[in-house]
Amino acid sequence: MTAEMNKHLLISGCSTGIGRACALHFAKNGYHVFAGVRKASDATSLETADASGNIEPVMLDVTNEAQLIELKAFLNKQIGDVGLAGLVNNAAIVKGGPLEYVDPQDVRDSFNVNAMGPLLLTQAFLPLLRVARGRVVMISSVSGKVAMPMTGSYAISKFGLEAFNDTLRQELAPHGIHVSLVVPGPIKTPLLMNSDDIIQQALDSLNEEGKARYGDLIGKIRVFFQTAQRSAVPPQVVADAVEHALESKKPKTRYLVTKETKITYFLHWVLSDRAWDFVISKSM
Repeated sequence: MTAEMNKHLLISGCSTGIGRACALHFAKNGYHVFAGVRKASDATSLETADASGNIEPVMLDVTNEAQLIELKAFLNKQIGDVGLAGLVNNAAIVKGGPLEYVDPQDVRDSFNVNAMGPLLLTQAFLPLLRVARGRVVMISSVSGKVAMPMTGSYAISKFGLEAFNDTLRQELAPHGIHVSLVVPGPIKTPLLMNSDDIIQQALDSLNEEGKARYGDLIGKIRVFFQTAQRSAVPPQVVADAVEHALESKKPKTRYLVTKETKITYFLHWVLSDRAWDFVISKSM
């Protein structure tokens, strides 16, 4: 579906992976995309890849409130009369390691980017969304529904994002603003494909006692994510789900992307906690 040129999107976390795929997809479809990046080199890369010329990179660190204020003023000046057709909260980071030893700052950083970031962005740009009767899309993760060993910092933040999403959806429904959650499974992004590095960093951060206690489990997690890498699908499938959330007359409240996500949701629904823990222990 081709959008009219006065339709504007703001997407966070567009440097790589899902955010980049979404930015290129919607630019190709005629949207004017404000693509949030953190480095000038990522902005240049996006502009080079965008044959349509519809991508406008903007510096966006979702934890930087001063930067958010600047971006809000810029967008108000640029599109204040037409507003935003959509806000896609995609920016995220991953921190790993056993909760017994995890650096508390890693948990704070994960929560600040993955949960507080979408809150701050949404608060900043709801006025522009109201102008265009726009929509909000949150990019979550299966880790927002089920927690696994060694991914506690990430899961804590994504559980928080899901609670924010559900509350916001209920609060904005009377105002005609749809809020949808997109839940990817294994996607071919640098985040997943470089998971070995994240796992190795988690292992290296442990003292000898921690390695003795959790080394075997970390090894199993490494194999689990290597398997996920082999079954991963292109990020375009997420962009397609986001398109439906933004353009459909009847957007879903929740999009489960990939068969792995659907299976995980079903099993977590039908199994007891103990049974689920058993399944997880046997899958690694």
